[in-house]
Amino acid sequence: MKRNRSFLFLFLVGFIFVFGQMSYTAFFGEVKTGLQNVASDQYGYSFYVPPDYTPDRGWPLVVVLHDEGDLGEEYIQGWLGAAKERGFLIFCPNYPVPRDFPYDSEAWLLKHKRTFQSQYHIDPNRILVTGSGFGGHYALYLGLRYPEEFAAVASVGNAMSGRFQRLFAFSFAKVNRLPVLILKGSEDNADDSEKATAELKTMRSRGYVVETVEAKTREELSVANASPHIFEWFEQVSLERESGARSRSWSPRQKFFEWADNLLRNR
Repeated sequence: MKRNRSFLFLFLVGFIFVFGQMSYTAFFGEVKTGLQNVASDQYGYSFYVPPDYTPDRGWPLVVVLHDEGDLGEEYIQGWLGAAKERGFLIFCPNYPVPRDFPYDSEAWLLKHKRTFQSQYHIDPNRILVTGSGFGGHYALYLGLRYPEEFAAVASVGNAMSGRFQRLFAFSFAKVNRLPVLILKGSEDNADDSEKATAELKTMRSRGYVVETVEAKTREELSVANASPHIFEWFEQVSLERESGARSRSWSPRQKFFEWADNLLRNR
């Protein structure tokens, strides 16, 4: 009797293991690598997967947002070198600049991001949203409004002031306060710079960690020059955030703050 039970147990373990492997393969299915430019979508987008991609581990994803008036298929070119070298997937939506709230384009963007997460083995704790000019400002808005979708925010340009400034949703819960990197030029508009300084002070007073780097020349803010620095920063903060997640506070106070964040974002 014991022998039969042992056989049955081993059979079930083997079945679960084999079925689990089959499900894992079927879940990610056949995946494409390299650069894909898709124009047949509502807005169009570009998506890059490193040639050495395999689904046996989680990969970092970077959502890059072009400046107003630019095209995603052109903007992504500046990110490809560093992405290939460091092993990053890149999603570059060719989004229209949002005009009214709520925005159909951000729902479209998040829908595609989640689709890629279902098709590729993406580490949810290593998803960065970044952009240049208006795209950097939009990236900060998305990171503040949807912190559960991303792990960090980086902006090339003055992210703090712009049309989304009044919509910034600061979190009460520590887990929702994403780290932020801002690369900006020294010649930014004085009025915008003053507003940005005030907004930056507000963010830091709310407990956000915001790192600012002032470029000496405009050339330093080109994506080709800025992307390696952004990826290096993101890899570092990802390790720190992962370490912090392991020691995350589950106090009633923090749980209440998470509930309050979710309630306010879904008003």
